[in-house]
Amino acid sequence: MTPPRNAEQLVDDAYRAWNSGGPRAFVEFATEGVELHDAPELPDAQEWLGRDAVVSRLEEVAAAIGGRWADVDDIRPVGDEIVVSLTWRLDKASPTTLACLYHAVGVEGDRIARVRVFLDQEAATRAALGAADG
Repeated sequence: MTPPRNAEQLVDDAYRAWNSGGPRAFVEFATEGVELHDAPELPDAQEWLGRDAVVSRLEEVAAAIGGRWADVDDIRPVGDEIVVSLTWRLDKASPTTLACLYHAVGVEGDRIARVRVFLDQEAATRAALGAADG
C-alpha cells in the first residue's frame, strides 16, 4: 500500500501552515487523534496523542529550541508514509541552522494521522518502510 496520491501535497501544505501560523495551524491538517512521537534518541522521548497535546508539545519544543521556521528540503513517499527532510531555523530570514530533522508522516484519507521525529534520515526511512510491513 502507498500513501494517497495527494498525501505529498497535504504534508507540504501542513508544513507551510506551520511556517505561517505555528503548531495550531499545522494540526488543522491532522486527525483529531493525531500522534506525535519524539525522536527516539531523546532520553525522555514520549508520544503525544490528540491535537491539543500535539500543539502543546510542538510549542514546548519550539520555545526550548528557539526556532519557529522549518525549511522543507524534501518530501517523498516511502512505503505507506511520507518522509519529510527539514532544516529548523529561528525564523525565515535566519541563516543559522538549529537542527536537521526527519519526519515519517502517516496519512489517513485527507489528514495527517502520525508524525514520528528522527534525527537521522536513514532511521526515518526505515521507520516508514516498517509501517508498510505492518
